[in-house]
Order: sequence, then C-alpha cells, then structure tokens
Amino acid sequence: MRRGMAREVTVVAVIAAASLAVRLAAALSMDVFQDEPLYWWQAYGSVSFCPHPPVVALMVRLGTAMLGRNVAGLRMGSLLAGTAAVVMAYVLARRIYGGRAGLWAAALFASCPLFVALGTVTGPDAPLLFLWLLFMYAAWRGTEARSLAWWVAAGVVLAAGLYSKYMMVLAVPSLGVALVASPRGRQALRSPGPWLAVLIGLALFVPVFLAWDARHGWPALGYHLVARHQWKLSAGLIADHVGTHLLALSPLLVVGVFWALGRWWPLRRRSDWRCSWVAAFGWVPIVFFALPSLFTERRMIRVQWDAVGYAAGIVAFALLLRERGVRGRRLRRRRWLGGAAVGLGATFLSIALVTVMWPSLAFLVGARPLTARMIGWRELADDVRRLQAAPEGRSRFLVTESFRTAFCLSFRLGVREGIYTLAHERNMRYGLEEELSRLGIDEAHMLAERTGQDALYVHEYHFSARRGADDPPWRIYRLFSRVEQVGDSPVTLAGRQLRHYGLFRCYDLESKPAVR
Repeated sequence: MRRGMAREVTVVAVIAAASLAVRLAAALSMDVFQDEPLYWWQAYGSVSFCPHPPVVALMVRLGTAMLGRNVAGLRMGSLLAGTAAVVMAYVLARRIYGGRAGLWAAALFASCPLFVALGTVTGPDAPLLFLWLLFMYAAWRGTEARSLAWWVAAGVVLAAGLYSKYMMVLAVPSLGVALVASPRGRQALRSPGPWLAVLIGLALFVPVFLAWDARHGWPALGYHLVARHQWKLSAGLIADHVGTHLLALSPLLVVGVFWALGRWWPLRRRSDWRCSWVAAFGWVPIVFFALPSLFTERRMIRVQWDAVGYAAGIVAFALLLRERGVRGRRLRRRRWLGGAAVGLGATFLSIALVTVMWPSLAFLVGARPLTARMIGWRELADDVRRLQAAPEGRSRFLVTESFRTAFCLSFRLGVREGIYTLAHERNMRYGLEEELSRLGIDEAHMLAERTGQDALYVHEYHFSARRGADDPPWRIYRLFSRVEQVGDSPVTLAGRQLRHYGLFRCYDLESKPAVR
C-alpha cells in the first residue's frame, strides 16, 4: 500500500471509529424508542413488510441473538451500518475524485447530526444510507469500466436496499438522470448493464413484496401512499420542513450541499460530468419528497425521508471542495466552508449527545429532552412486574392503551404472549392496525382469546391545554365487568413530570363491549 493511501486509510479508520464510539455511547445511554420493540416483535415472527421491509427486523434478530435482549443487541445493526456508511462515503468520493475528496466526504458524513442519529437508533435508515452509497459506487464502476459484473452487483444492492426501505426505489430514476446527463452515461445506456441492474433489483424484490402485501390486504402500500398524508398545505408545515432539515443536518452543511448540487446540476453543459453524475442521486430524492413532506402531518418525522439525497449531496460537496483547477483564495474559501461545516455539525452533535446522555440539562434552556419519549420504560416495567407478582394479583394478561406502550413494555418485560393493545387512534396513525392483528395483539384477538379472564391495564394520561384535563380511560370500563385503579407510575426527570401512567386491575373480560 502506498504511503499516501495508508495515511488516508488511517484517517478514515479514526473518523469511523470516533463516529462509532459517539453513537455507541448514545445508544447505551438511551432507553428504547417506540419503533424498536416493534422490530423486535417482527424479528421473532414471520416475515413482514409493514410498516417497513424485513431487513431491519433481521438486524434486530442477529443483534439480540449475539448480545441478548438489551439496547446493545437491539441497536447493533444500525451501529454497524452507520459506520459502514461513513467508510462508503469515503470510498465513493475517492473513486470519483481522489483521496482528499474521500476524506472530506467521510468527515462531513460523520459530523452530520442526522446521520449519526440514524446510525444509532434501530430503523431502516442506516442500512439504506449505506446501500444507497454502495449502489452509487457499483453503478459508477459499471459505467466507468463498462463492466457487466459491476452492473449485476448494482442490481443485487438495489434489491437489498428495497428490502431495507421502500424509498430505495428512487435509486432507479436517480440512475436514469445520472446516465442521461453525460456522454459516458448515454453510452452506458446503449449497453445491457444498467437495464440488467434494474431488472435484477426489481425482480428480486417486487414479486415477493406484492405477493405479501396482496395476501395481507395491501397494508404497506395503503399506509405509505395514502394514510400518512393529510394533503393540507400550511405555512407551519413549510417552516417545519425547512427548520428540521437545518437543525438535523446543521445549517452550513445544508448550504454546502445545495451549493454543490446547484453547481453540479446534471443538465448544466459545463458541469463536470463526474460530479453531475453524483448530484443526480441527490436531486431526485430531495425533489421527490419536497411535496409529500409539505402535505404530511407535522407529528410525522419526515426529515429522514430524503436523507439519501443529502448523503449523495455530501459526496457532491466533498467533490466541490476538491474541484480541479481551483487555486489560491477560492480554494481557501472552500476549505474554510468545509471545515466550518464539519465544525458546526460536530458542535450540534456534541450538544445533542450531551442532552441524550444527561437529558435533564435540556431543562436549563427551557427545552424538552430529545429522548423524553424514551425515558421511563424500565421503571414502568418494574411497576407492572410488581403488581403482576402481588399475592392479590389475578391478572392473566396485560392490556395497554396503544402499540407504543405494548411493545416497549413487552421488550422490557421480556414477554411476547399475553399482551394486547386497544384499538387506539395512534395505531391507525402509524399504519399498524393490520400488523397488530397479524401479530395477534390487537383488541379483536384479546376479545376472542381472553373472555372471562382478568387483566392489568396500563393507561397513559395525556396532559394538554387542548384536552383541558387528564384523559380518563373510559373505554376499558366497557370491556370488563369491574375496573379498579391500583397504582400510578409517573415518569419524572429532575423533578419534572414527563408522562404519567395509571395502572388498573380489570376483572372478567366481556366478549361483547358493554354500553355503560
């Protein structure tokens, strides 16, 4: 290995190791997020494509099999995928524009708060980011070397990305724009390579997905294309879309990404075709998700939808920092911008990491902790376990208000049987009604399987000016012949209440809900 290359590998290894260390520290300091126990349930059941394809469940299965039922095992897959994405950003940029560009890409990627978060908490986004960059690399090698083997590899990566998250399908139009926009790309289009890659990728995924979705009543397509969009534009949604991206990616990184994507616009005649090729993979997902993001409820997290576009944009930004023919003051200004983007991103990241590890510090600036919804599950599970073990406890099963409570308690208690969730609006909001039924933990299964039995019910009280008061659990009184409250489990942090759970003992589940 040449000395220069050895130095580059050492620097990238240090960046990747530092990124992993930061994300591991955050992962071990946080309790579970509501989606993560859902993937744990799916990991030990049959294959599911709702709300996301099965790769994330497979990661959880492998992680918990190796490390046990804990947050380390739960998040191992995302931690490794996030690290691989940092390395892949370097490999891609280096192949296209040289080692210095690769180092910039790795540093920018590792300092981006959004990508660090996606590579920490379990979800489909960390493997998607890695596979998106890997697809770009394989397709680039196929275009560059006119190699059919690389195009076959790109097809396999495309299928793997689709099994991670549906938005990987945008790699197909992104590749089309990238190829059409350059003479070498148009030459590649006249060969079988790109067409074979797309055919392989879709053939390995689409029939399996459509067969599963059709067999289960089209829950995945219905949720992603219809249910999660409200189709009502407002100034608040626009401000929310812009603001969340600036905070999650850091402002200077957003400026650098759009400067690079604008300079490398694929249809510009004087643009460097190599950089325009990369920019196509940035523009397509960012433009595609601009409108759906503005018409989707604010309570939905949308900043990660176009994350793959910003991943490609970071590579384009790195190429801009090493643009051929730029010297003197212009080069110094660009290096300053790149260094400032890394520094500001690292600052945002450090602040977020501190508030994740010591969430009460958020109160000092009047903010709600970032991990407020991830605090207290262990303590709530201990309260539930104590009541279930009490001598007077007759509860045969556990019922909760919504899927979030059911899954998080299930993970913390280590149980997968005898737990149910009511038909709460939150289950419908996240497109999980069909999946809860498939898993056998919805209200209908409870009524069919537990008639005449007693239960322990966990209810989350809601505090808001809009509701005006605590939200009483009226629905549970319709399901059981007698209900009595036996405990409270407030979730507090630094003396402040974040959430409040009521614990109820319920007697004699009725087969048909009564009208009371």
